[in-house]
Amino acid sequence: MLRIVALYLVAYVGADWVSYVYPLAPFAITPWNPPPGLSLALLLLAGLRYAPAVAVAFLLADLLVRNAPGPLWAMLASAFLVAGAYWAIAAVLLRGLRIDPKLRSLRDLSWLMCCVAAGTALTAFAYVGVYALAGQIGRSSVTEHFLRLWAGDLIGVVVTTPLVLVAAASGPAIPARELAAHAAAIALALALVFGVDYPVASPLFYVLFLPLIWIAMRHGIRGAALGAFGMQVGLIGAAKLTGHSASSVLEMQFLMLVLAATSLLLGMAVSERREVAERLREKQEDLSRTLRLAAAGEMASAMAHELNQPLSAIATYLRACRLMLEQGEDARLRPTMDKAAAEIARAGDVVRRLRDFFRTGTSRLERLSIEGLLEAAVEPMRNRAARHGVQLQLDAGAITQPVLVDRLQLEIVIHNLVGNAIDAVTASGAQPRKVHVTARQDGAQARVEVRDTGPGVGQEVAHRLFEPFATSKPDGMGLGLAISRSIIEAHGGRLWNEAGAACGVFCFTLPLEMSDEGMSR
Repeated sequence: MLRIVALYLVAYVGADWVSYVYPLAPFAITPWNPPPGLSLALLLLAGLRYAPAVAVAFLLADLLVRNAPGPLWAMLASAFLVAGAYWAIAAVLLRGLRIDPKLRSLRDLSWLMCCVAAGTALTAFAYVGVYALAGQIGRSSVTEHFLRLWAGDLIGVVVTTPLVLVAAASGPAIPARELAAHAAAIALALALVFGVDYPVASPLFYVLFLPLIWIAMRHGIRGAALGAFGMQVGLIGAAKLTGHSASSVLEMQFLMLVLAATSLLLGMAVSERREVAERLREKQEDLSRTLRLAAAGEMASAMAHELNQPLSAIATYLRACRLMLEQGEDARLRPTMDKAAAEIARAGDVVRRLRDFFRTGTSRLERLSIEGLLEAAVEPMRNRAARHGVQLQLDAGAITQPVLVDRLQLEIVIHNLVGNAIDAVTASGAQPRKVHVTARQDGAQARVEVRDTGPGVGQEVAHRLFEPFATSKPDGMGLGLAISRSIIEAHGGRLWNEAGAACGVFCFTLPLEMSDEGMSR
């Protein structure tokens, strides 16, 4: 704590000495007074308990810089008055309005400016009132002293406090080359304003906005605070060098106040926008990671679902091979092993193609006829249908245009829909036992329909039919339809259940390639 107080006292007296220009005798009121800005920054960052240090700093500056401008009781009264006033401003900001002392938002900066404007006005009025009671200020000059003190303290806080607060916050440093470029731009703007023989409030004063706007847009609130401080120092220096009067400098300070407030608000708006963009980018990255994890989970579920059939076939073929070896039927052994090897290759192809689909969304597209695609997909299901006494019919010869699809992925969809239809007919005991697969052209799309004579989808499942793990089968995983919908939608189509049908009806569409070239079957 002692170290902070010592550093603050040195900075306060030093800043008071540096800014001691155009003093209004006998109280040394200056048109730019940065020490109050340091005091408010200290109270906001370090805590309200440092208010006594503010009073001590005020007294030291009066003694060392201003040469004790009034009687001792007036100096003590004004010191404690100023310390109490800035303690009150900091208390309102921290405890009443609960701003972030490191100025993280436009709200924080706006409340800071509003409270400082009101607080410095009250402080200036009370300070001038003390010396008026002491007989040091005549009634005719009270207004002049008040305006000069208020303007000096207000601009001092507006350009100093934000600089200290944002410097205390973590953030990227401005590169030295850019700092030099910004300083050169400020110097050039000041040269244009003060290098022409115009009154102070000349039409050229607006030129000072240009470098500050550039700095605020480039570096946000950090650049705006640094640019406003640099412009204020340059403005006072240029006015002193060109011999402007104290009254003209006071006019300039009101213009500078507008300039500083505008650049700071713009800088904060830029910083907030960048922060929002950064948070959005982080959320998008989190979403992408979540989607990749979801895709990985869906891929694992799809593999488990689709590998069940080839693995079961492989186990059946291997058991058959063992029986053939025991019975010495060597002639039938080779074709059975070839079938097992084909199922193994199919299982590997399923893993590879599903992995590629769910990881990257890519597919191995081919131009296929609808009839050829459905025949190839339905054919392996005929033995299963026959075992359960289900009549499986296919009618797909009406479409002549091809579709551009991934053969394996579409076979997965058709196997799932036809397999579900066979299971539904078998479990319900419906008569006759039929599954009918049809395809017809619907505009620029092929519409495929899988209809069975089962009871259809129950109302308790219908509303979440395509959600993962939603199933009406006792031993079902509830993943087939969710995976099938993902595949169909990836091909630009749509998969749905005909709600309210008296039997089971599932339909999906695929875009047609409106050309017969390259069609394979």
